[in-house]
Amino acid sequence: MAGKKRVLNITVDEDVAADVRSAAEVEGVTISSVVEEALKDHLKWERIRREGLAAIHEYYDEHGWPAAEEMAAAEAEVIEAERLIDEARAHNEARRRAKRTQKRGNVA
Repeated sequence: MAGKKRVLNITVDEDVAADVRSAAEVEGVTISSVVEEALKDHLKWERIRREGLAAIHEYYDEHGWPAAEEMAAAEAEVIEAERLIDEARAHNEARRRAKRTQKRGNVA
């Protein structure tokens, strides 16, 4: 049995509204169903994020917080990892484009 429903009036950007309408049409469901599922998913992940942050704070409160140098080193590692990820994505995209171009050349 479905739970009791409440009306929420929301305002979203036009592109978000178009995406929601399109998803509803493709899935054969109502706009409300698409929005409700999206909100449920978002709230679930937000709860998990908050619980994770609380666990990190609890751990650091118990075992001590990292020193400024440790935090700076960790941040530098993250920045480098993100740079490598961006580089790999750009490389993969260039390969995909080259393959598409090559396929078009073979078709003509």
